[in-house]
Amino acid sequence: MKIPFRTTVLTTLCAAIFATPVLADWGEVWKDVEKIGKKIAKLGKIVWDEAKEEWEKLDLNYNLLQAFGDEIDEESAFVGRFYDLKHPIDGKAKPLARNELCHIFNKFNEEEWDQEIFNAYYSPKVRLYAPYFYLPRCKAAYGPEAFQCNENLKKGEPKVEPSAWVVVYRAMVEAPESGTFRFVGMGDDIIMVRFNRKLVLQSGWAIASRGDMDAGTRRHYQMDITKKKKGHAIYQYENTPHWNERLGGIPSGKPFEVEKGKKYPMEILVSEIPGCEFGFCLLLEKLENPKKIPYGIFPQDKSPILHLFRTCDKLPDPKMIKRALTTGGKDYSVNDCNEGPPFLEDSLIWKADFDAADKIGLFDRIFGRLLEDEDETAMGTARSEGEEAPEGDKEDDPELFDRERSGNILEKWRLW
Repeated sequence: MKIPFRTTVLTTLCAAIFATPVLADWGEVWKDVEKIGKKIAKLGKIVWDEAKEEWEKLDLNYNLLQAFGDEIDEESAFVGRFYDLKHPIDGKAKPLARNELCHIFNKFNEEEWDQEIFNAYYSPKVRLYAPYFYLPRCKAAYGPEAFQCNENLKKGEPKVEPSAWVVVYRAMVEAPESGTFRFVGMGDDIIMVRFNRKLVLQSGWAIASRGDMDAGTRRHYQMDITKKKKGHAIYQYENTPHWNERLGGIPSGKPFEVEKGKKYPMEILVSEIPGCEFGFCLLLEKLENPKKIPYGIFPQDKSPILHLFRTCDKLPDPKMIKRALTTGGKDYSVNDCNEGPPFLEDSLIWKADFDAADKIGLFDRIFGRLLEDEDETAMGTARSEGEEAPEGDKEDDPELFDRERSGNILEKWRLW
């Protein structure tokens, strides 16, 4: 039988006192008691330090550091920026209807993810650096808090409510191996992924590029599957009951090919619309046989365990996220944070350069507009004489821009 700690202490103390002869010097007895007291205090400190160490392992900021990203620049990560679409910077704040928000997202997609569209709205100065994208379904207030909104209200910054916000992540990524892949992911309400300037995944309660809200994923993907349009699949997992029931599961995007070592521009958008619940995940499926791409709706017992898309050797611990979300006096959990799909422990590790995202590819439309004004006469003359346009003028290959000139333009037009 294990004796309680306090019983051991009291027994030791009493034994020390009563074992002392009656005629003993009570001053010496007191010294013995004092020594025992110091030992008890030292033991108590050891116990407290151990308890404190275990407590700190929970890391109450785990959600902030690992879900939306970390304020500290990761060596290989995406840089994320938050926008509150209720607060245009040149006008009065106003609530937005769902169709208005879908219109904004649709315009953003049609304009090739032009950053200037979101620059018209309030954005805090905080940037977060994310090596993966995995957050069980929680309360939507978690998004603004992660980006430290509402901490500078006295300095005139607007109060950010948990509705109608969006986060855009950008980076240049490098594939760990060649092959054909597709993303599998969910955003509650929206996730959109653009890889190499092509929209390869959009899912959630809205299909933003179509302005389609209210369980858009279920209609969009299941309609394609019903019509036997190969290339899409919907996977269901035991730990995603809400998404299974309401959205059909977690859908795949369009297949794409990569070459090992080659860099590609990649952008990820996640958004919350009504301000109630929020969550997201981004998985990666390697298609071993591109000629036989899985499609259809797969139940729990037939859905594959996929790679978590990540750019470092870290992996989120769903149990830790759950404890962090429900600890510290703030409960951000919803239905016990059930929406967290499994993933492979040895998920492939991509490389991501968020700094290169500024320099190559992601602002090529801005470069293109400026260079077109600058070189309009020369380019026109070359074509009028029957000459082919120089290779460097190809709009779809930003790496061919002159590095010195593009660097100067960035200094003037840097948006991040």
